[in-house]
Amino acid sequence: MTSDSDFEISSTDDSVQSLAPPSDLQRFEGIGFSSTGNIIAVASSDTDTVFLFRRKPNGLFEDTPYWSLTGPKSNLDYPHDVSFSLSGTTELLAVAQRRGAITIFEKNQADDTYELDPIFEICGPEANLNHSDGVAFLPPNNDFLAACNLLNDTISFYRRTSSRSQVSFTVEPVFELKHQSLAHPDGIAFSRCGTWLAVANHGNHTVSIFQRQTSILSGSKIRYEPAPLAILEDPLLRHPHSVAFTPENHLIVTNAGANYFSVYGRNRLDFNRSWSQSPVAIKTVSPQDIFNQINGCNKMEGGPKGLAIHKNSVAICTPSDGVKIYSFRERGAVQGELR
Repeated sequence: MTSDSDFEISSTDDSVQSLAPPSDLQRFEGIGFSSTGNIIAVASSDTDTVFLFRRKPNGLFEDTPYWSLTGPKSNLDYPHDVSFSLSGTTELLAVAQRRGAITIFEKNQADDTYELDPIFEICGPEANLNHSDGVAFLPPNNDFLAACNLLNDTISFYRRTSSRSQVSFTVEPVFELKHQSLAHPDGIAFSRCGTWLAVANHGNHTVSIFQRQTSILSGSKIRYEPAPLAILEDPLLRHPHSVAFTPENHLIVTNAGANYFSVYGRNRLDFNRSWSQSPVAIKTVSPQDIFNQINGCNKMEGGPKGLAIHKNSVAICTPSDGVKIYSFRERGAVQGELR
């Protein structure tokens, strides 16, 4: 175990599952758990494909994908991140693409497959998407969809405008978050209550954490405070790629330019309003020789990228193994609340 008093990560070989890409052509960038945690979606950017893996009765995931979204009908072009959301009796899968689009697919009612034709797409000049590398539905109601824009240094929010039976979103952002701390934002994540938004800043080796405005201040609109509640400036952060909040609001960050992911805890001396500047846990991901080979050619590559959490499981996209799934234990943090 790698641990402090509040957080422990599994590290023995028999407690970590690996899911290899279907072929050497695949390079996994983004990953997401379905709402039940029984499906994992993985974005393979170089082959314009999203693969779906399914959990077996024994709790492990099948070694090979049971379904994929690909080909001309899918309209995928360099998919970089994925996010799931319940929608009535079915589920939606949003895919963020480098070309400046968010493509949304719907799960079939009869089984775990997804329609190859997108049910909706957010794109075009009015969408103001530019290298949209990260995407996330906003909990707890999932009535907004957010994307980070690497080249615009912004976070764009789109409101769901449809009923449960017919899916659509605003194509023009209803809110855009901008701040000088945002530098090539590469990944975003919300806490389960939606109070906090974390942004991985690939360009300046930091993570910005914003707090949602209360309903009294924002009315019925979606708003986050214009200045971050906290900025993580840990020297160990090397080109942060993805972020994710645990159920107890530890913050996990992958480092595309380092061979580990980092875990940051809540700062109780600040009444849990900020996070530790130093990691409470660090986990090495890939064999060091493989990391050195990739990182020696490009200092922004070689380390873990995509990141997803469901309950006490954390899934990481790695350059050597495709996906690694760890378990963790935590205690002691306080959930946020909207008032």
